[in-house]
Amino acid sequence: MGHLKHSIHINAPVDKVVEYTEPPRNWPTFMVGMNVPDRIIGDVGPGQQVDFTTVMLGMHLQLSVRTTEDRRDPDGGGHWRGEFTGSQSGWMTTDFKPENGGTLVTQEMEYTAPGGLLGKMADHLIFAKMQERDMLHSLENLKLLMEETPA
Repeated sequence: MGHLKHSIHINAPVDKVVEYTEPPRNWPTFMVGMNVPDRIIGDVGPGQQVDFTTVMLGMHLQLSVRTTEDRRDPDGGGHWRGEFTGSQSGWMTTDFKPENGGTLVTQEMEYTAPGGLLGKMADHLIFAKMQERDMLHSLENLKLLMEETPA
């Protein structure tokens, strides 16, 4: 089982960042390896399901993400949580907090690689490092998009 958590400060208001990251059709613009969703069931918020393909090491992995939490906090921040199944299983959260005139975005993910013992070895040797790199690059992509795009 892998566990990742990273944060990045974005010089853009929370509302702008949340508004951009909520619609699944925008996810491939900043999330490394993600293709355009194959299917979106439901509206943004709890219960929405997104089916998509992601590419890692040239392998096409089918995943389905179901939103389990999507809220705005009294301080202006927000929280999103999704559970995913398919080629991998686990959960991912994204927290948005107002900070220094911008937004602190924190992503956390826990996943289980498929393949039993062999899968665990591959995860430890390769996939964990790639997942971590992809999460960091995805946050950097989001930062670039939000800071370079007018409000």
